[in-house]
Amino acid sequence: MMKETDIFNDESLQDDIQDLVAIEQAMIRQKYPLPNLDDELEKIIGKEKVDAEKPVKHQHPAMRTLMGALMGAAAMLAIVLVWQWVKTKYACGGASENLIAQNVSSEQGMAILQTADGEMITLTLSDGTEVKLNSNSKITYPHQFKGKERMIHLEGEAFFKVKHESKRPFVVDAGGILTKDLGTSFNIKAYHGSDCKVTLIEGKVEVAAKNSHHKPVILNPGQQYSLSAQSTVPEQIKNVNTEETTAWADGVLYYHDQPLEYILGSLAAYYRSKVVFKNSAVKTKHLDFSADKNGSIEDAVELLNNLGVAKVSLIGNTLYIE
Repeated sequence: MMKETDIFNDESLQDDIQDLVAIEQAMIRQKYPLPNLDDELEKIIGKEKVDAEKPVKHQHPAMRTLMGALMGAAAMLAIVLVWQWVKTKYACGGASENLIAQNVSSEQGMAILQTADGEMITLTLSDGTEVKLNSNSKITYPHQFKGKERMIHLEGEAFFKVKHESKRPFVVDAGGILTKDLGTSFNIKAYHGSDCKVTLIEGKVEVAAKNSHHKPVILNPGQQYSLSAQSTVPEQIKNVNTEETTAWADGVLYYHDQPLEYILGSLAAYYRSKVVFKNSAVKTKHLDFSADKNGSIEDAVELLNNLGVAKVSLIGNTLYIE
């Protein structure tokens, strides 16, 4: 007879359950229907569930224990059945290639989570590390960390709040850089074709270019390590405004002392718009600007006009600056 504890100690089953939770959350965002778990449970245990909840006179203690174990096993089986339903549904018709904006998939003990335009996801890894994944980004991580290092792979941008383990460092492989935590929170921006930037918020990290003969560098809070997408440019370290670097993780588009041309170019990319400067003299004017990422482009235009630096108009899908 299978014990209730045997189910929860089954590592393979736990991996499936973890995948199910991630997929369920993403499906809710994409408004996909999910089978009702209560209904599935009812189908499995049927009338026994109702009978088990009623008072039973002179029921032997061993029988109550057995019923509790059976209930737990049935509940776990219901979860697994729903998980199988999800995998079957999205394996058909090519949908698995566009899963959840699209994106939770799993292979060989690894999970892959990918975000779409304008989407941000927060997840907690099995070791307790919190990751905020920015839009158009992808993270590959194991269901359970094993070995001497906790290695994950990133394409795009993510903010990490690492659960520190002195004997098992957390390592991020992104943009040609290996970033090893020494008890910290940090931001990595490594979109394909762009410079890779590691910004330390608190604690310490050790960074090293994978194809460099230089020794690893330890960053202090407020420092940013960057590696150019052009291999001929050496690594650079500079002090930066960390609020600007990590504002996206708080749902804010934030720019500090940046030229108007840079700000509008960034906003246009975010809102998928175009920019036309009718007055080129205002391109180099520096300003501070912030807007809610969940706001509309019309909201951003209104905030820009309130600054009085230039007149910004939205016509169709184009921003005109006068």
